[in-house]
Amino acid sequence: MNIKLANTLFNDGIFSELYKAGFITAKVFTYREIYLWVQAQVQTRSISKNQAVLEAGGKFNRDERTIWRALNSFEEN
Repeated sequence: MNIKLANTLFNDGIFSELYKAGFITAKVFTYREIYLWVQAQVQTRSISKNQAVLEAGGKFNRDERTIWRALNSFEEN
């Protein structure tokens, strides 16, 4: 799934409805937040993606591999 589609689903409330119905887990929301935060850091601070991933691990209290997994979930192809 690309981030544009995910943002549309989020903004339209579809993700929330799917979550309430039990079709998706809270992980989708966390992964989206991580993806958006990392992209914002890369763009606004001009740091490398690797550096942003390291910082995101601390900010979100997640393993570096989890941060990469979140990024790969929403990469635009």
